[in-house]
Amino acid sequence: MNLVDRKYEALVKSYLSGHCAPEEALELLSWVAKSEENWEYFKSQKDTDEVWSLTDFTMPDDASLNVDSALDAVCEKIEATNETKTVEMPWLRRNYKYVAGIAAALVVALFLGFLVKSPSNSTVTVASNEQNIETPMLLPDGTSVTFDGDAAITYPKQFAKSTRAVSFEGMASFDVVANEEQPFVIHCDRMDVEVLGTSFLLSAEPSADKYFVDLYTGKVKMTAFDEKGNETSQLILLPGERGVFNLAQGELKTMTYPEVKAEELKSERVLDFNNVDLSTIVEALEYVYEVDIELDEGCASQKLTVRFSDQESIDEVLETIAEVFNYTLTKQNGVYQIH
Repeated sequence: MNLVDRKYEALVKSYLSGHCAPEEALELLSWVAKSEENWEYFKSQKDTDEVWSLTDFTMPDDASLNVDSALDAVCEKIEATNETKTVEMPWLRRNYKYVAGIAAALVVALFLGFLVKSPSNSTVTVASNEQNIETPMLLPDGTSVTFDGDAAITYPKQFAKSTRAVSFEGMASFDVVANEEQPFVIHCDRMDVEVLGTSFLLSAEPSADKYFVDLYTGKVKMTAFDEKGNETSQLILLPGERGVFNLAQGELKTMTYPEVKAEELKSERVLDFNNVDLSTIVEALEYVYEVDIELDEGCASQKLTVRFSDQESIDEVLETIAEVFNYTLTKQNGVYQIH
């Protein structure tokens, strides 16, 4: 197959997959009209009825289809795009019954401004009960999604060129493949999360009064909408922060790690740290217990996995930390010192 043939082979595939631009569709129709051989090739790739299913236009009855008008309009469109070269279409005129459907579809779609839409069955929905939640699932762009409990994601079999958009509910960790030219957008009812390439935990439980994003790496933009779909607020989230959307109030806010831990203490009655820097743990303890703690610089980077309940006093908590690392705990003028 020569270069010209390969070009039109690609155009045919683009048209049938729903990604053909108007000018490309006109060029394809012109090529199809030049010979019966071209038409037979096009027809072999996809049955005419299936081509109609790729559009939002309902195929008219034969009685209501004005074939000659449709073909004249197509010819005028083609000639208008190339004033220096008139496209000959004698074979199309002789065989209009074979291509009347596609010609009329192209004409109507061009005038209505929605030439070819994606097929209605072009999306896939995967629920957590259909997936091993310990095994990440991969989206078409290589982005991985790891479900955490009941969750479901809906995504297209092939992402659009301008954006990678999915719909999601539940809780899951996302590791998004970086692509600055094609942002990744997650629709969660009245909240959107837009990223270029990052990793984060997203919680958007259908029955929850709050959605949140815990950002690990990169940067994300959160956008909130009211019940009518109007944008109400936006915020940019940085690593180590939690973005929270309160559905009742329609507001977005940013929370620091200590604030998150304080909120968890109120609701879960525990402080749970998993391989966290001691400096971060101390910061959370200061916020929760409302005390001042001075940590020696040489101790700050030590990591600790520990769980404290609200039944433990700040003295008991700090004594436990000092004992684990063999540090000294003192208190002067109401300020705790670990060194």
